[in-house]
Amino acid sequence: MSLNGDLEHFPIIDVIQLLHGSRKSGVFKLSSEKGESQLVFHDGDLVSANFLNSRVRIGQVLVSAGAITEEQLAEALDIQTNAGDERKPLVITLLEHDMVDETAAYNGIESLIEMTIVEVLTWKEGHFSLDIGKSNNVDGYHFSRTKFPQRILLNAQGILMESLRIFDEKVRDGTMGEILSIAGVSNLDLGEEQLGISAPVITSGVSDQDEKPSLLQQLLAEQRDMIRRCSDHSYREVGAVKKLIVDEFPQGEKEQKRQLLSLLAGPVPEGHVPDAPLGIAVIVITRSPLLSTMFRSICYQEGVYAVSSDNIASLDINVRLLLCQALQLVVFLDAPHEDATQDTVQLCKDLQKYPQASIVLVACAHFWTTLGLQALSSGIRSIIPRPCKECAEETSLQQAVAFCSGLGAFLRTLSAEYGSSVDQRFFACISRLRSCKTRGEITDAILDYLIALFERAIVFLVTESELVAEHSFGVMGEKGEGVVPLDNLRIPLDDQPVFEDVIKNGQMYYGFHSDSTCPHQLYRAVGRPDSPEMLVFPLVCANSVVAFIYADFESKPASSPSLHHLDALVQYTTAQISVSAYRGKLKLLLEQQRMQGAPGS
Repeated sequence: MSLNGDLEHFPIIDVIQLLHGSRKSGVFKLSSEKGESQLVFHDGDLVSANFLNSRVRIGQVLVSAGAITEEQLAEALDIQTNAGDERKPLVITLLEHDMVDETAAYNGIESLIEMTIVEVLTWKEGHFSLDIGKSNNVDGYHFSRTKFPQRILLNAQGILMESLRIFDEKVRDGTMGEILSIAGVSNLDLGEEQLGISAPVITSGVSDQDEKPSLLQQLLAEQRDMIRRCSDHSYREVGAVKKLIVDEFPQGEKEQKRQLLSLLAGPVPEGHVPDAPLGIAVIVITRSPLLSTMFRSICYQEGVYAVSSDNIASLDINVRLLLCQALQLVVFLDAPHEDATQDTVQLCKDLQKYPQASIVLVACAHFWTTLGLQALSSGIRSIIPRPCKECAEETSLQQAVAFCSGLGAFLRTLSAEYGSSVDQRFFACISRLRSCKTRGEITDAILDYLIALFERAIVFLVTESELVAEHSFGVMGEKGEGVVPLDNLRIPLDDQPVFEDVIKNGQMYYGFHSDSTCPHQLYRAVGRPDSPEMLVFPLVCANSVVAFIYADFESKPASSPSLHHLDALVQYTTAQISVSAYRGKLKLLLEQQRMQGAPGS
C-alpha cells in the first residue's frame, strides 16, 4: 500500500507522529529540488534513515564517531555483499560479528536519523511517498528477526523532539552545517544554498532572533496552516491528461476529447474559484488514473484539497492525516463495473467505522440496478454515476464530460450541507487549538467547546496521590458565568474506576458513571447528577494522562454529543500538548544557555 502527498499539506512532524502513534511499518520517502531522503519505520519505531541522496551513510557515521575503523567497515560491507538473499543491515552485521559496541551502534543510527530529520525540516516544499508495510523487504533496510531487533528500534516521538531541539538550536546559532560534522561532512560538500538556511544577520551584538519568534515556532505555525490547493499540479499537465483520455477513449470523437481535456487541463475560468474555501477535503479511492485526475482537477478548480489512492487500505492513514484539519472529509469510493458485487456493499458497511467522513459511492448503471439500494441502506451518503465503457461504450466519453461538468456543483452542495452549527463549533475549536501554546490554553479551548454540550465540567490535574481540581464551569454557579478557577477540591485517584481506566489507557470515556454502594467523593462535593451519563476527556503528554476533564449534564436530561468530534479533539490536543511541552523544554534550555553565557556567570 502506498500514499503520496505534499509536505506543504502533511508536514513531516505530523506524519512522524502519526506513524508512531498508529504503530505503522513502512518506508517514508521524501523528495524536493535538493534530492531524496528516507526514514524507515517498524511498528511505529524508527529503524533507519537515508540522508539526502545517500550523502551520509551509517557506516560513515560510525567511523567518524570512532565506533568502528575503516577496516571493520570494509569487512562488514564484504560480508553484506557475499550474503546474497541473507543480506542484513550494516548495523546488524556489525553487531553479529562483534565489530561495534551496542550503545555506539544505537547512538550512530539515532544520529543519522536526527540529521536526516533536521535537514528535511529546512525544506520549504517537497513531496512524500509512504510505502506502508514494506520495511521488511526494502533493500538495505531488511528488518532482521534476530536477537538484535530491539537494539535498532528507536522511539520516533523522542527522536522527533530531539531533532526539533537540534534544528532550532542550529538555526538560532547559524550553524546548520554542523549537523553534518558528526559524519565528517563539511558545509563545502553541500553548499550553503543546499542547507536551505543561512546564518542570521547580527547587528550591534543583538540577533534578529531575539526580536522574533524562533524559526521553529514559525515552522510549526506555517506547517499547520493547511493550504487547500496542492502546489504539485503535474497531474494537470496537458500531455499527461491527453494521453489518459486517448488511452481510455481511443475511438471517441475529437471534439469531445478536446472538451474533456479543456475541463481537466485548461486554465481555471476567471472568477470561477470561490472567494471562500468550501470547507471540505476529498479522498478518492480508485484504480483508474483518469477518474483520479478528474476528481483532483475539478477539486483544484473548486479550491478543495484532494488526495487520491489506489488502495482501500490507505484510507485509514489518509483519514488520520486529515482528521486534525478544520475540514469535513468526503471519501469517494470507486466501484468499477467488474466490481459490482455484494463485496462492494459490505465494504460500504465497513466504511461506517469512519463517522467523521461522508462516504460517496461512484458507481456505474450496472451497479445501481443490481445493488444500488443495498449500498444506500449500508449508511453511505449517496451514489453518483461514473462513466462506464462496459455499460455504454458509445456514450462513455460524453458521460465523462458530463461528470466533470457537474462534479463542481456537487462539491458545493456537500459544502453547504456541512455548514451546520455542530460542525462549525468543532472546526472553530480546531482553529483555536492551533494557536494554543500551553496546556492551560488548550484546556480552556476544550472547556469552551464542552460548555455548549454539558451543564458542568471540572478540570482535574493528575498527581501521584490524588486528583486536584483546577478550573470548572457550572459547578460554583451557572455555566453562563463561564470558566472559573476551582480551588480546594481534591478527590482520591480511585474515586471512580472509570477515572483509573482513563488515566491508565489514555482513551476518552463517554457513558454511565461507575456504580458504587457509597457516594463518590466527587459527588459529595458537587452533587450527584440526575443523568448518569458523563464524559472523561484525557489530556495526554508523553504517553501519560497529565490531566482530564470531567463533564456531566447535572439535573438536565442527557443530550447526544458528537463522539467522533470529541475523539478527534482528543487526538488533536494530544499532538498540541506534545508540541507545547517541547516548546517549554526548549525555552528552559535557551534560558539556561543565556544564563551560562551571561557576564559573571
